[in-house]
Amino acid sequence: MKKRLVTLLAGLLTVLSMGFGLAQFSDVPAGHWAKEAVEALAAKGIILGFPDGTFRGNENLTRYQAALLIYRLLQQIEEELKTQGTSPTMEALAPEDLEALKNAVQELAAELASLGVRVSALEDSAATKEDIARLEAMIAELKAQPMPEPGMDQAALKDLMDRVEAASIAADTALAQAQQLAERLDALAQDVEGVKGDLAGLRSQVEANADAIQALNELAVLLNQDVLSLQDRVTALEKLVSGGQELPDLEQFATKEDVAAVQEFAAALRSDLVGLSEKVSKLEEQVAELNKVRYSISGSLSATYGTATNTGINFDIDRLFPGNKVSSGSGQQDYGGSPYRNRPAQRRGDFDQTFTGGSATLTFGVKVAQPGTSGVNVSEASATLSVDAFGSGSINTTNAYLTDASVKGNVDGQAFSVVYSYDTSSFSFNDYLFANDKDSYPATTRQGLVATFSGTKFPLKPEVTVVAGVANNEGASSGAPAALQGDYFGIRTVFKPVEGFSLALNYAENYGNRSALGVDGSLALGPVKLSGLFDTSKTWPTGGLQNFFDSSLADWAYYVKGDLSLGPLSLSANYRAIDPDYENGVAGMSSNYHYFYFGVGGNGNAPFAADNKGFGVDAKLSLGLLSGLEIRGYYDDSTDYAGAPASEQVSWGVGATLKLFRGFALNPFYNQLTVGGAVQPGSGGLGAYGNYNSYFYNIQDSRYSTSFGVKLTHDAKAEDALVPGLSLALGYQKFDDGSGNYPYEDLLAYASYQGKLAFLSLQPYVRYHSFTDASASAGTYDYTTLKYGVKVATDPLAIPLKPGLEGVYAARSTDITRGSTNDAQETYWRVGLTLNEFLAPGASVKVGYASYRGTNVVDPAGSFLTRGYGDYSLSATTDRLFTYPGEVQFPWNLTTGAGSGSGGVDGIYVEANYYGFTVAYLDAVLLDGADNVQSYGRAFKVTYNVEF
Repeated sequence: MKKRLVTLLAGLLTVLSMGFGLAQFSDVPAGHWAKEAVEALAAKGIILGFPDGTFRGNENLTRYQAALLIYRLLQQIEEELKTQGTSPTMEALAPEDLEALKNAVQELAAELASLGVRVSALEDSAATKEDIARLEAMIAELKAQPMPEPGMDQAALKDLMDRVEAASIAADTALAQAQQLAERLDALAQDVEGVKGDLAGLRSQVEANADAIQALNELAVLLNQDVLSLQDRVTALEKLVSGGQELPDLEQFATKEDVAAVQEFAAALRSDLVGLSEKVSKLEEQVAELNKVRYSISGSLSATYGTATNTGINFDIDRLFPGNKVSSGSGQQDYGGSPYRNRPAQRRGDFDQTFTGGSATLTFGVKVAQPGTSGVNVSEASATLSVDAFGSGSINTTNAYLTDASVKGNVDGQAFSVVYSYDTSSFSFNDYLFANDKDSYPATTRQGLVATFSGTKFPLKPEVTVVAGVANNEGASSGAPAALQGDYFGIRTVFKPVEGFSLALNYAENYGNRSALGVDGSLALGPVKLSGLFDTSKTWPTGGLQNFFDSSLADWAYYVKGDLSLGPLSLSANYRAIDPDYENGVAGMSSNYHYFYFGVGGNGNAPFAADNKGFGVDAKLSLGLLSGLEIRGYYDDSTDYAGAPASEQVSWGVGATLKLFRGFALNPFYNQLTVGGAVQPGSGGLGAYGNYNSYFYNIQDSRYSTSFGVKLTHDAKAEDALVPGLSLALGYQKFDDGSGNYPYEDLLAYASYQGKLAFLSLQPYVRYHSFTDASASAGTYDYTTLKYGVKVATDPLAIPLKPGLEGVYAARSTDITRGSTNDAQETYWRVGLTLNEFLAPGASVKVGYASYRGTNVVDPAGSFLTRGYGDYSLSATTDRLFTYPGEVQFPWNLTTGAGSGSGGVDGIYVEANYYGFTVAYLDAVLLDGADNVQSYGRAFKVTYNVEF
């Protein structure tokens, strides 16, 4: 309706704008389609704009504003009548325009009436139906008066119109206020419904007001009817005036007394609204008080049944169906060897499991919206209870326990927290001490508490962390060292006296095992940042405090690191010394670095490895040449912790990345490595000293080797990529063999793409890799590898059951021309169908078939490729699909030889899901190189899980 009014008023411009200048608004741009209409209406005084000189044309038009525009239009018509005796504006309007204007006024009145129906939040009112009856009697009395003389005075007409308009606006204002109060009371009712606890008294109070509210609601409707009647009379009057006719019998129009009566009634109504507003405010205060504390309950129920069995050798199926629901997943080593270590899924067998079991959790929570700031105040708390309902083949195995609990709050406005964990208490003091926040499997079960306090009102603003509990070294077995075993305790205090500076003091102990002291800190001064630590650990009993500061009696770990950033130049330098007893987290009581985690090398996220002493410098310079040039350089000099000259490793190198155009970049590099003063053959001998200088194929610039080379690459994610989603690499590299020559030649090229073609998702790739040794050294190989593959998947198709299809194919062929005759091949393919609406909305079914074959590959776990080592079936950056050989460290190494194992795995997998209900079935066979069945496996699993 509001848009219609604006359109109608704009349509009057042809006659209204004659003879007037155009007004200007600062926010109506030149060339705007409505600029002429806006300025013409402004020039006539129908619209005035805002005091700041703006029109605000994008804001909504209110009922008040619409009423004011129509009123000013009527005034304009009246003025024309006075000056000309006729109205050129009304004469220029077509009959349909007059009718539209009349309808617009009536729609405004209808909106006003609809508001009255929504007044549900008003309470006791002094006005009643008797008031309306008195008003009607007054109008009847008016009608009985003699009819005045024809030709009503224009001033009297204007006064009547003004008073009627004022009464209408007053009533509209009162009803708008009533509507706002109604909405507030509705919101309060919703709040009251959501508040947990005893609200019976509040509900009774609200219900007691219902009858009075309804009566006032009916009264408002009656009032609106009277206002509508007045609006109709004004409309009729306007029509007569616009036609230049003399006024008929005035008994059809309201008198001043009518208007006064309406105004008096509106005043009474506003008085009642004020009283009700006060009552509503009190209700809001009560609800706010109840909302200060909110409670919550959540939880889960789960039950599983199933088994996985085999007829011969146990083998894995993760390489066939990644993410399947019957896999044994990652876990402790399940074949041979000791001590046991945690293995990824592809390294474990899947057909020796019993899934049957049930569990439940229940979490209770409470939050305080406005906790106090004086004394001890709790802001939130939660506790989770867990129940192992039953176990496989056992009766009465129910085990209930408190899994987690936490409390947060403040002491005089200073934050604190206390967290309890049943088996994975998480905390970390620094890089080498009590680092137990990444051990989630866990290698070491820790049941305990972690409490924190931030003393912002104390001198130096200390932040205190206290940990205590008991640990069980689950991951240690037959020779593997224990990081934590038995009772433990620690306290860490961090002081932050000024911005950018922190200093921490640490104490940690594992009773009967070790104790440790530590200090660490950081300082930021403009472009310079310094950080470092010193930890000293002693076996139990520790003796006097002085023993911790004797390096011959205690195990020390310390380093200092500096970083400088000056515009395009970044510089980093370090000095470190780490005792060998910090290997596997032993001296630091840090399970993050436990031997239990296969492939970590006992280092985890520590910046420097154990049994290492030395320094290093790393620099980077960024220049604006072409699309960008980055020049890198490093130097590292280290020995073992004892400083033996024969162990000294010195490596240095330079590299650069020159961004060319459209995502292409050029990467040249040069490196030098010596051990004990002798140039090393390629990267041989490395890996013993940890993360800071380990060489791995594909490392940036081939650092920590003796080599040089260049790569040309294309970045698939570059903003100006030639082909978005396309990754390219073409590289050439040569390695020293230790004699000063560079006979090891490495050539690679690969391309991979990820993108969409209509409803298809495509992921093709191809890789070529060649390595040759011109000197034909013993222990090296000459070989060429070609690897390629593709994954194609569809979006759910817009047909019944919304099916989605998937296909994967990958192959690798390695031709060994020197060093062995065992050429290697691998092939893998998988097809799958997913029905996304199977029988019912939300139900899905997956069906897949997959096959893997390998020839002359290495499988240390068995003779028939019983395990797959990492899923690289769709990777263009390494040679193998699942198993060895591959350039794991050195491209000539082929890890443990060319290999002679051959065989394969085939399988079919079905999975059905309906919300929390899952059924999975797997059938698979393990084959030898001649496709003879060596083991047949079958797995079935039903799981139901519901969360609330």
